[in-house]
Amino acid sequence: MALVSLKQLVTDASRRQYAVGSFNVVNMDTLKAILEAAEENASPVILSVAEAHFGFINLEEFSPIILRAAEKAKVPVAVHLDHGQSFPALVKALRNGFTSVMFDGSILPLEENIARTKEITRMAHAIDVSVEAELGHVTGGEGDSSPGVADPSLFTDPEEAKRFVAETKVDALAVAVGSVHGIYKGTPELDIPRLAKIRDLAGVPLVLHGGSGLSDDDFQQAITHGIAKINVYTDMSQAAMAKIRTVNTLPETLGFPEFMSLVHEAIKEAVTKKMQIFGSVGKAR
Repeated sequence: MALVSLKQLVTDASRRQYAVGSFNVVNMDTLKAILEAAEENASPVILSVAEAHFGFINLEEFSPIILRAAEKAKVPVAVHLDHGQSFPALVKALRNGFTSVMFDGSILPLEENIARTKEITRMAHAIDVSVEAELGHVTGGEGDSSPGVADPSLFTDPEEAKRFVAETKVDALAVAVGSVHGIYKGTPELDIPRLAKIRDLAGVPLVLHGGSGLSDDDFQQAITHGIAKINVYTDMSQAAMAKIRTVNTLPETLGFPEFMSLVHEAIKEAVTKKMQIFGSVGKAR
C-alpha cells in the first residue's frame, strides 16, 4: 500500500479498537518475516529499529532496504526508531527517512523530559515525522533478556501525562502500567484503572512496551483501555532461538539456507500470533 506515518497507524488503531504491532528489525530475516506476516494477514505494521540494536545494523546501509521494502508492501507500514535516547540517533533516523521516532527520556526528571521531548517534536513535525515519547519508566533493558519485574513507583502519573502531552505535542505516549522489557519474573499485572485514566486525560493513542509475556486477556484489556501500539521483540527472539536449539535433531544433509528458512518461519509464526491477538488482522483491507 504505502509507507505511512506512525500517527496514521495509531490513530486508525485507536478509532477501530485494535493495536498495531511494532516489531524490531535486527537483520534481513526479521525484516522479511515481519512483512510476510503482515501481508499474509492484511495487517498494518510498524518496522522498528532500536538504538540498542545499532551494533547489529548499520543504519545508513540498511535504511534504504527497510524503506524500499516498506514502500513495496501490500499493507500500510511505518518505519520507526525505537527507544532513541541520544540526539545523534534521532537525527540519523530522521536523515535516513524514518516516518517516526521515539525519544525515550523516561529516566530524566519530568521537566527535562518535557523540554527535550518538546524540542524533538518540533524538529520532527517540521518534516512530517511522527513522535512517540515515554512518561513513567518501563523497567528491564531494551534488548536484554534478563528476567525483570515492574516497579509501581515508576508507573505513569495520569495528571503528569495530561501535562506532558499538552506541552510536547507528541503523537503517541508510551506508558508504564505494569509491563517489563524482556522476560517477566513472575506474573505481570497491568494497572488497568491507571491506564484508563491516562487515556482519558492524555487524549493521544497510548503505547505498551514490554509486550512479550502478557496473556491474551492482558492485551485485550490494554487495547480496550487505550493502547493502540504494542512493541514486541522478545517473543520473536525466543521463537528463533527455540528453532536454533533443535539443530542437532535435524538431518545432517540440511543446508544452512534451508535451516535459516526454518528460523524465518518461526519468527513469522510468532509475529502472526501477535497480530491475531492485537486484532490487527484484516485491518489493512
